[in-house]
Amino acid sequence: MVKQRTAKSQKQIPIIVDSVSVESSANTTTSQHPPSLPSSSLPPTPPLGTSVYQTSSPTRSSRRIRRREDGTLISSPDPKKPTKTIYLIRHGQSCGQVAKKNGMNRNEDSRLRDCGLTPKGEQEAALIPFLLSSSALDSVELVISSPLTRALTTALIAFPKKNILVLFDLRELGSKIPENTPRSMEHVLRDVQHLWTCREERYLFDVTTLQPTDWPRDYSPTVIMKERIRKSFQWLYDQRPETIMAVVCHYNVIRSVVMDGKNLHPSNAIPIRCTLFSNGDLILDS
Repeated sequence: MVKQRTAKSQKQIPIIVDSVSVESSANTTTSQHPPSLPSSSLPPTPPLGTSVYQTSSPTRSSRRIRRREDGTLISSPDPKKPTKTIYLIRHGQSCGQVAKKNGMNRNEDSRLRDCGLTPKGEQEAALIPFLLSSSALDSVELVISSPLTRALTTALIAFPKKNILVLFDLRELGSKIPENTPRSMEHVLRDVQHLWTCREERYLFDVTTLQPTDWPRDYSPTVIMKERIRKSFQWLYDQRPETIMAVVCHYNVIRSVVMDGKNLHPSNAIPIRCTLFSNGDLILDS
């Protein structure tokens, strides 16, 4: 465990290195280290979960060869393998969304870099549990969050009694505008300190185990970032034991990862229930 200190008036900011834990200055919580992100050489893990992908006889459209943006083939899901349930949630209203109303240039104002939520956005985040049925909320085993401040704030407010893991490839697409430009996790944690320091020790809050070594410096083209998003959901299927998860992320992330998601217009803080198949396909539930 390695800690970094801020000014004397502030609490210690945790940086997780060898365990999945977060510390305040008074308490320590340790959990099992999650597996690393998969490479293409990793074999799939055994089936998990209880639901089974239902399929009908193949149609002409289902036999079409499907390719991703990078040209690679998309394999069909194995109907004998179980599916997982994913609740996609766009963050609450951000300061970037109301920048024009507040006399700020959304495309250039540096004050909007990795900005947080508005008061309205915080209220929206607090209402997320009430938009899920009690059984659905209870069934969520893990919350995955983007590393950007507005998403992590939403996750902390909405799910104070759930395990939270930050997955860095779920950052928003379009990094040229300030609000999508990431910051170091030390700065992010300092801004949301009032939310994570009051969490009960038994609930995981892991913000650095999966952090890339070059974070936050990443200038990958959009097509590469989209592929990383897809691989993140494949990783959730292959490597995570949980079968029901909530993923707090962003507008363009949701549109890019959901099959035929280009017509989607996800609203702030509204859960979208999807089914995750063995090949990484994410399909909207009807």
